[in-house]
Amino acid sequence: MVFSSNLFVFLFLPLFLAAYYLTPSRWRNWTILIGSYLFYAWWRPDFLLLFIAITLWNYGFALAVHRYRETPRGIYWLVLGVLGDLAALGYFKYANFGVESISQLMVSVGLNPFYLEAIILPLGISFYTFQAMAYLVDVHRGDAQPTRSFINFAAFISFFPQLIAGPILRYRNLEKQFEQRTHSMELFSLGASRFLLGFIKKALIADSIAPVAGYLMAAPEPGFVDSAFSVVLSTLQLYFDFSGYSDMAIGLGMMMGFRFQENFNQPFVCQSVTEFWQRWHITLSQWLRDYLYRPLKKTLNWSVGAATFTTLTLAGLWHGADLAFLFWGAAIGGMMVLERRLGWVTSMSTPYSLWRNYRAQIYLWLIWPLFLTGNLSDAGRIMGGLIGLNGIGSLHNLALWVSPMTLFFCVVALVWDRASAFFNKRYYLGLDKENVFQSVSGWRVPLLWAGFVLAVTRLSAESFSPFLYFQF
Repeated sequence: MVFSSNLFVFLFLPLFLAAYYLTPSRWRNWTILIGSYLFYAWWRPDFLLLFIAITLWNYGFALAVHRYRETPRGIYWLVLGVLGDLAALGYFKYANFGVESISQLMVSVGLNPFYLEAIILPLGISFYTFQAMAYLVDVHRGDAQPTRSFINFAAFISFFPQLIAGPILRYRNLEKQFEQRTHSMELFSLGASRFLLGFIKKALIADSIAPVAGYLMAAPEPGFVDSAFSVVLSTLQLYFDFSGYSDMAIGLGMMMGFRFQENFNQPFVCQSVTEFWQRWHITLSQWLRDYLYRPLKKTLNWSVGAATFTTLTLAGLWHGADLAFLFWGAAIGGMMVLERRLGWVTSMSTPYSLWRNYRAQIYLWLIWPLFLTGNLSDAGRIMGGLIGLNGIGSLHNLALWVSPMTLFFCVVALVWDRASAFFNKRYYLGLDKENVFQSVSGWRVPLLWAGFVLAVTRLSAESFSPFLYFQF
């Protein structure tokens, strides 16, 4: 079950919200837990057992870590608990990749390869294992107290709005909200508006771009024009898809009285690759900063450059079990180190410059094929087109079959991207409190509902609308 489906919007969500608000306040975390387990089991009931096992594992180890945190045994329990999480993530996400890599190496030296039956990747495992590990580390550091309520912890880990694709939440930031939270019609309305905004971004814009992006990315020998448009549109599709999911997750949380952290901050107005990483998938970048980069730098005394490069390389591998993702992360990390040396680093408060914006964008467009395709051969084909190895190219064949409506939404995505750089300049400088593309009030309300109706109409025609980040 996905958020951008008629089943979720018109059946699961209304029934869940009715059950949630009819439940007495002290039992509402039970409603969240049961509803979240039903939501997850809709995909594969058998993987729900793995999910519950990881929850029990981390709940128990957190109590042990807290009990012995002032003694040498505390680090033992922490390491053992984290290794258990990494073992689960490593087996389901990287076992096939590891076996294939070893087999290829064996063949290259004349040995017989061995094979492993394909392992299905459980939905959301990259996200909920990271949340669980952060909880263990926070307890050991003393940044969080282990909860004695298994129901509260299980509801946090399984909370369906962010279960499948984030944002990556931390228990220490939500502990008080799980114990007591305020519900109001104003907060519910804000949440509903945010959900509708995300639904439009996903079902209307991202899914409308998808056929064009897919056609261009599949070109056998793309020229410069084909490659450039394929990368730009595929990147926009990914952004509207994932940021749309994040908007829906944040909105659903608000409808239940929760406040989640933002996960995107207009990443394409970045003026450096470093700033891009601060704006894109914010909760992941902050998780990596706090639980990987800082330990490498402070505990192991690595240099800033080495810690940055290693962290971003592993961030790439987190996204997928392929060398393409590894190289994408290394390219991001390498440029961040170079920017620091050249003095090109910018922040979200840096005054906007079109030149700096496009300098960063061009580099990102050159390496995005590694991420967008997820394999080196396809990425190499598109990257070759970007540097002109196949000539100029054209969009003539595309124009023959793409509908005017599809082209219209491609233009909408491009305008949205560029307009955000202009209309939100004062917001990014801290001079305005309102982000134009997240505020829903006044004249935007009827526009929002009109967009939602169009999105539902399109979704009903397509019938299925999976989120791209589910594969990660």
